[in-house]
Amino acid sequence: MLDEKDMEILRALKKNSKSSVNKLAKLTGIPPATIHHRIKKLEKEGIIERYSVELNRPKMGYLLSAYIFITVQPVGRGKLDQRKMAQKLAKYELVEEASVLAGDVDMVLKVHAKSMDELNNFILDYLRNFEGIEKTKTLLVMHSAKGI
Repeated sequence: MLDEKDMEILRALKKNSKSSVNKLAKLTGIPPATIHHRIKKLEKEGIIERYSVELNRPKMGYLLSAYIFITVQPVGRGKLDQRKMAQKLAKYELVEEASVLAGDVDMVLKVHAKSMDELNNFILDYLRNFEGIEKTKTLLVMHSAKGI
């Protein structure tokens, strides 16, 4: 079970996973040896799976972000294997994340594009011709805020 010290360490790592143990100790007020031990424990328990880089997409030229909701065509008694579809869609350059959903919509893609033309081409030329997709609904992101 995670306690408040674990959560403090995780919040600090989420802000900057490249922070040293000493920097984390200064930020949290937790001794460096305790931080080191707890990080190793969190890694061993699988709570920390990996360390990654958060990209500044606008600085890379990706000025648009959108969520694309996808309805999958029904096939027989069930639907197409949506997990496989999500894995295939997630490999497309513009797609940051592809998730299978429960509810009125079957899947959602989080995408980033350099222009409206690039987003349109992705939707019209790729998604609308992707086997198993019945319809899409695109919502443009106006502002994002992040939490832990």
